[in-house]
Amino acid sequence: MLRFLVVIFVIAGTVPAFAAEPERDTLYLATTLRAAPGQLKALIADHQALKEAGYYEMAGRHQPLIMRHSQGDQWDLMLLEPIGSYGSFFGSTRLAAAEVARVKFADQLNTRNDRIAYRAELFAFGPTAEFTNTHVGDARFFHIEMFDALPALKDKLLEQREMENVYLEATKRRGNLIFKGDRGTNVDAFTIGAYENLAAFAARPDLEEGQSLEAAKKAGFEDDNSIGFYLRELISAHHDTLANLVE
Repeated sequence: MLRFLVVIFVIAGTVPAFAAEPERDTLYLATTLRAAPGQLKALIADHQALKEAGYYEMAGRHQPLIMRHSQGDQWDLMLLEPIGSYGSFFGSTRLAAAEVARVKFADQLNTRNDRIAYRAELFAFGPTAEFTNTHVGDARFFHIEMFDALPALKDKLLEQREMENVYLEATKRRGNLIFKGDRGTNVDAFTIGAYENLAAFAARPDLEEGQSLEAAKKAGFEDDNSIGFYLRELISAHHDTLANLVE
């Protein structure tokens, strides 16, 4: 499945055993949108039309991964787009291309914007576009979690997310993509779990007795019941969303 088109694209006394996490050295733009009443279907069609017409390529951008809210947070759509770096995205060459595309697609962009009741943009660092593409694969269903860290605990929050990936992998489940918020909204970190469908997300592995506890301790948690409690010690807000792929 086509994803991103490249056009320029501890708990005291424990020692966490981190998963082989990729470097979070690629800048992403995560945009969340809430449609005006009755306009969601048309808003989705607008984005699909812009992608198919080559707007993103002309603007020197990547086609975003678009996810549609199913239940959870208040936004309707999330657009996840790797933009590389601030220098490349806001550089004169890219901005010149963006202006050409803005003029050419002015009517379509204005129509789309008129359908949006709320828009929020977050710049965040994550793995490479290629890694994200591979991780997402043919997924059609996503679990998205957004976190606001308590003061001075952003690094600990990211560490906890990595610890949880260790736990998930040790209990026969996939880890999540982890993104570090940088500028924009007050989200300090967000994770994306990618699944074939809702049933795959809800499925629980068949574990031997004590395997979950052993995995939690390996990851650096006190036990498997303390994972959520430790997370709550690090955050002031947490937003969960289940979402479907918009193709």
